[in-house]
Amino acid sequence: MLVNGFKSKAAALRHLRDAGHPIAGLLARPESNPKVAKNGKVDVLTAPLHLAPFNLSGFQVCPQASQGCAAACLHTAGNPAYMAQKEASRITKTQAYFKDRDAFMAVLVFEIAALVRKAEKLGMEPGVRLNATSDLPWESRRVHIDGVNYDLMRYFSDVQFYDYTKVTKRAIAWASGDMPSNYHLTFSRTEDNDDDVKRVLEAGGNVTVVMTRSLYKVLATGGNAMGHWGRSVPVIDGDAHDYRPADPVGCIVALKAKGDAKADTSGFVLR
Repeated sequence: MLVNGFKSKAAALRHLRDAGHPIAGLLARPESNPKVAKNGKVDVLTAPLHLAPFNLSGFQVCPQASQGCAAACLHTAGNPAYMAQKEASRITKTQAYFKDRDAFMAVLVFEIAALVRKAEKLGMEPGVRLNATSDLPWESRRVHIDGVNYDLMRYFSDVQFYDYTKVTKRAIAWASGDMPSNYHLTFSRTEDNDDDVKRVLEAGGNVTVVMTRSLYKVLATGGNAMGHWGRSVPVIDGDAHDYRPADPVGCIVALKAKGDAKADTSGFVLR
């Protein structure tokens, strides 16, 4: 397979290192993210891509992020002892994405292909979450493979891609059926987008709501509905696993506040 002129993942990685982007790979191991690892409950082997969020790398990857969202980003979740190393790696990956897109996308294609093979051996379905800590329009990314131009997601038609987004037009486009059929998007509430939450729900989309642990226990575990957005909306437990394509349509996906979000006072975390 020849991808964007590269015959192998190793060749693309060498090019990136020579260009000043020393990375070992892009997709994280499925077991490295505790929540993503729970997708095994639904027999999905999921690999996430973690970039440096907001404008941390010098490039904006979260165009509709609120101040509360940026402050409470899941980028800060996990073991703080590894934070500096993790952040440096994500910054390097993000800069490679913007400065050397062809090689970056080649590495990504080779890694997704490897994930598909691994999932098949395990008797699982392959899943990919490309915006684990970013909000980029992956549905429009293209790659050149063996002399033919492809949309990334349509080339990997046997892979279920999914993401969360705060970009309203992307969420509504998904709810309207204007996204690749193997791409699932869930809108994310912030402290300042309740009007957009209403629009997405009315269009038939789903919305994640980060909330305090006490509120989460009341709403997510009891199957209650909330009328915060002018309508009664069923609430499901979003922390049972991360595989949002398995969710019913038209619901609130309850998530417990994690990392720096636990101390949020902006309104990003619902109380």
